Amino acid sequence: MELFSRNVAALWIILLEFLLRSVAEEEVLMNTKTETSDLKWTTYSRSKPEWEEISGLDEENNSVRTYQICQADGSSSHWLRSKLIERRGASQVYVELLFTMIECSSRSTHHRSCKETFNLYYYQSDTDDATATHPAWMENPYTKVDTVAADFLLRKGGEKKFNVKTLRLGPLTKRGFYLAFQAQGACMALLSVRVFFKKCPALTRSLSVFLETVPRSLVQEAVGQCVANAAQPGPNPRPPKMFCGEDGQWVDQPTTTCTCLPGFEASHGELECRGALCEGDELEPKI
Repeated sequence: MELFSRNVAALWIILLEFLLRSVAEEEVLMNTKTETSDLKWTTYSRSKPEWEEISGLDEENNSVRTYQICQADGSSSHWLRSKLIERRGASQVYVELLFTMIECSSRSTHHRSCKETFNLYYYQSDTDDATATHPAWMENPYTKVDTVAADFLLRKGGEKKFNVKTLRLGPLTKRGFYLAFQAQGACMALLSVRVFFKKCPALTRSLSVFLETVPRSLVQEAVGQCVANAAQPGPNPRPPKMFCGEDGQWVDQPTTTCTCLPGFEASHGELECRGALCEGDELEPKI
């Protein structure tokens, strides 16, 4: 019974280890929710700038720094640009947007130019050189990511619902990038912006250890090494290899020939090599 319990416990440890190691990790590059002072992003319009920074409430009623705009006339384009965001080696990043949008028919001044969408752009740079006039406020030099539409619109007397959209940017090749939001005829509030990238967590599998890996392509090859008390046979063995997917998930099984050294045996689902007689093991009583 004791042996059975120990085996079940070991299996649970292996399963938990597998689940924890299989989940992609996120590294946050920017999160406006955590900012405690004014964002002071750059705004631009040929007419009067209408993006306004205020304190607002997010979906959990926490106070956050937000930007809002409500154009009476949609004939002009209004831009909002973030500060430089360092990419930290990531070749692609994700942008999570939390925002609200007022339905055109619910606005007191409804024009045919009213819109319920906005555009997201980015601009790459090796230096923090953006100014009020550089780069030019247009697509190319800015790269368009997408036109973002609201799933939920605010109506008079209606329920207040928040929109959450996650978009992918890339490939990124320079030191950092700026995000830019273009509104033309929209009445909306940008409640939070979170920028992050995904990476494969450190992993031990098949007696091989792989370090945390940031994917720089569709799949990134990772080179590992054998666990302690394990080695690869042969005169010129190739190191263990495994692939990290762009979604931060390890792909398939590792290519490895790691085996336990003499006097050691694989334990805990090939997570380690333990001595044939380990601390805590019981000796058979001598007769």
